[in-house]
Amino acid sequence: MTKKNKIVEIGKSVIKSEISALSKLKSSLGKSFEKAANVIDKTSGSLVFVGVGKSKLILDKACGTFTSLGISAYSLDPLQASHGSMGGLKRNDTLIVASYSGSSSELYTILRFAKNFKIKVIGISSNSKSKLIINSDIKLILPKVKEAGNKNLDLVPTSSSSMLLGMTDALAISIATKRNFKKEKFATHHPLGAIGKNLTPVNELLISGSKIPYVKPDSSIPQILLKISEKKLGCALVGNIKKVKGIITDGDISRTLRNQKSFLTKKAKDILTSKPLSIQTTLTVSDAIKLMNQKRITILLVYQGRQFKGLISMHYLLEFLN
Repeated sequence: MTKKNKIVEIGKSVIKSEISALSKLKSSLGKSFEKAANVIDKTSGSLVFVGVGKSKLILDKACGTFTSLGISAYSLDPLQASHGSMGGLKRNDTLIVASYSGSSSELYTILRFAKNFKIKVIGISSNSKSKLIINSDIKLILPKVKEAGNKNLDLVPTSSSSMLLGMTDALAISIATKRNFKKEKFATHHPLGAIGKNLTPVNELLISGSKIPYVKPDSSIPQILLKISEKKLGCALVGNIKKVKGIITDGDISRTLRNQKSFLTKKAKDILTSKPLSIQTTLTVSDAIKLMNQKRITILLVYQGRQFKGLISMHYLLEFLN
């Protein structure tokens, strides 16, 4: 076996170990998981994530997942907690504390504080007899698994970290599903990210008012060409804001020029597309781009119900995303 193939096999072995750990986690979920999800769902304050070492890093990610779903959450460093940071904890908060061994001494001060002030604790550990689990209101026990790697590496958190990530993802998505979370809310929580931009309603990117190139039904070919050139959208609408009779694109002009000997005698009403593709204001940038790609067009009319509101252009949408 070559060195390259050996490295690939080691990588596959690591992933196999982590898949096995996640499979055991899946089988372990039951009433405690349901109780934890219900407590989180009913939390009127914030979710406060507390972990040590690699668990803290995983919980930082979990915190980000919950907040992206509109659920108030923050991470609390257990070392800082003993020096004043616990002052921010409120009785209506819920602590989510994780330690694979459950024996991290840094967590004890927080657990005592939570008990004294009757703050609910969801404990996540593989050790059902640990102080963490004993002092938790909801006990999520992770299956005991072998970390990925050989005997010199099996102390590095790998499979256990994957389980903690899987557990917190499962909680977040379960609660978001229960709350009927809609993907459009991502645009609010990720206004500058790729997710948020793709989920932005097209209503926010309308080309409207004086930017729209209108021509009359009796407009001549030169008049149409002038309007298309003036507004630089590659099209002209036949009609007005109250009534759009159709659209003429530069492609329509080209096809008419090729197929009609009496090209210059044609009027807008002779060459328009009477039922141009349209989209509703509530649909997203992603929806619009998908439709334009499918139909191989670069302009869509936008309506609110039956009322014409404006245009969206592929060029403008791509500029917005980039």
